[in-house]
Amino acid sequence: MLRVQHTITGILLCSVFFATAAKAQYNRVPESYIDPTVFQIDEQKHLGAKVDKGISLIDENGKEFKLSEKLGKPLILVLSYYSCDGSCSVINADLRDRLAGVSKIKMGKDFEVLTISFDEHDSLEKLGVFKQHLEETRKVGEGWTFATMKNPDQIKPFADKLGFKYFWSPHDRTFFHPGAFLFLSAEGRLIRVLYSLNVESNDVELAVFDAKQGKFRPSEIINFATSLCYSYNYKEGRYTYNIPLFVAVGSLTFGVTAFSGSVIFYRRRQREREKKLET
Repeated sequence: MLRVQHTITGILLCSVFFATAAKAQYNRVPESYIDPTVFQIDEQKHLGAKVDKGISLIDENGKEFKLSEKLGKPLILVLSYYSCDGSCSVINADLRDRLAGVSKIKMGKDFEVLTISFDEHDSLEKLGVFKQHLEETRKVGEGWTFATMKNPDQIKPFADKLGFKYFWSPHDRTFFHPGAFLFLSAEGRLIRVLYSLNVESNDVELAVFDAKQGKFRPSEIINFATSLCYSYNYKEGRYTYNIPLFVAVGSLTFGVTAFSGSVIFYRRRQREREKKLET
């Protein structure tokens, strides 16, 4: 009888031990091999970085050109890879759709768009298929070029210069990378970074105005003045109303109005006193 009791006690203790271990295993946060910082660009560190304008690229028609040929005006740069059947298509489609809503500036005239593959194994054939799928619902328009790098060894240094991180996951058979639009100035400096998940057409316009760095045609002065009503929110990754500007303008308006009112009131009182003295 005593042996039976010991056996039952042992079974109960083992059950409690394994149940506790199982619960601990269930509650344990699974390890992740994906660095979350790969999806963000450190803007404080990389804004102002200047790209190598001498890099050679190959466009969709097999024509070689220099990056400098796409500069001289603001450039929206998209780093993707053409064998991607997921996020890269969405990112480029998002930009295509946002550009369709841009009205104050025109692609090809006021700015250029360039999509470059960071996959050294991408080919012109893959590029063609990628663009074809992208244009099934809407054309990208003039001024948007798709290209690969002539020298694959230049891909990573180029991306690193802009703070654009990416890595290949053998398990998922895909690249992990930011879904970002990089806005370069006419001189090739990184001026602004927007993310496809939370960007609107207005954000794209404002980022292009930022990339112009004060170099406007006379017809664009009004648009520039309007853009001053917005400021870039680093936390949200988009443009929001420039609250400090509105507060400053409001305070200035109130101050001027109050001062003017005081002057008018003072003059009226003076006139009334002068009339009383005359009588």
